[in-house]
Amino acid sequence: MSRRLGQGQESPPERARIHTTPRYEVYWLRKKTFALTATAPTGYTVHSVLHGRAHLSVGGETFELQDGMTALLDPTRRYHLRSHPGTLELILLRLSPGLIADMAARLQLTRIGQEFTFREPIVSDPQLAALLRAIQQEIERQRVGQDVILDALMDQILVHLFRHHLLVRRNLDVEFSRFGFVDRRLRRAIEFIHTHFDAEVRLADMARAAFLSAFHFARLFKRLMGMTPHAYLMSVRLEQAARLLATTDLSILEIGQRVGYTSQSHFAKAFKAWTGLTPREYRQASRETSPLPDKFGPSTAEGL
Repeated sequence: MSRRLGQGQESPPERARIHTTPRYEVYWLRKKTFALTATAPTGYTVHSVLHGRAHLSVGGETFELQDGMTALLDPTRRYHLRSHPGTLELILLRLSPGLIADMAARLQLTRIGQEFTFREPIVSDPQLAALLRAIQQEIERQRVGQDVILDALMDQILVHLFRHHLLVRRNLDVEFSRFGFVDRRLRRAIEFIHTHFDAEVRLADMARAAFLSAFHFARLFKRLMGMTPHAYLMSVRLEQAARLLATTDLSILEIGQRVGYTSQSHFAKAFKAWTGLTPREYRQASRETSPLPDKFGPSTAEGL
């Protein structure tokens, strides 16, 4: 049930908290105005509306998400999310393909020539919503042992997704690489992109890695991946920038340069479109999820 504000009540304060690990990222956002456009996400994405409404455009369709509704999106699916007028509270998970593959192996579901896709883009699943709400509460409370609890909750979410929402499909053209599930014809090119994203990467360079002409490579990449090679490169760069913002003290200018942006303004604009937050907001949100000091003594994050 939606929580409506009565006359004279003030909207809750805007908040943003981000928890990052090498295998997954958790965003908890409470914003009056929020929008993002994911051009070519390399991982699986889960969005759950905790309060408010949002519009999601994906695959030529537009959906309205309300309290308790969750969007489940496969890698490389371009989508646009924007808040409806009024405060939006949202949980967003970015799950690496490696994390999905590891859980599939633990569940003894891995076979050669298999890929994992979500059955439906939009679901109303109270159990999944409750698990995501538990993640939000853990991030908000910032208590000792947070990493342990979040990892345990993430395992529960992954098992639930495999039980109810992930479809195992046979596709002999798909291989699993360290950068996710990729078509074997593009594997070398995708590995090249992930290795050289911080340099000036030309279409001819990517095509050469795949042993194709630039023309045929561009057509094949767009047909198999649903996006241009340049869009995929931009996504890889922004994902790496997010990690550097969360885990280093490098300046925003230096981070932009390290991931291939020569213009700080161009980097900031692209990053906000991709995450819904400016680089500065993202860094602040990621640093406010460290556990606070408690009765057992100072937190190891103190002073960071």
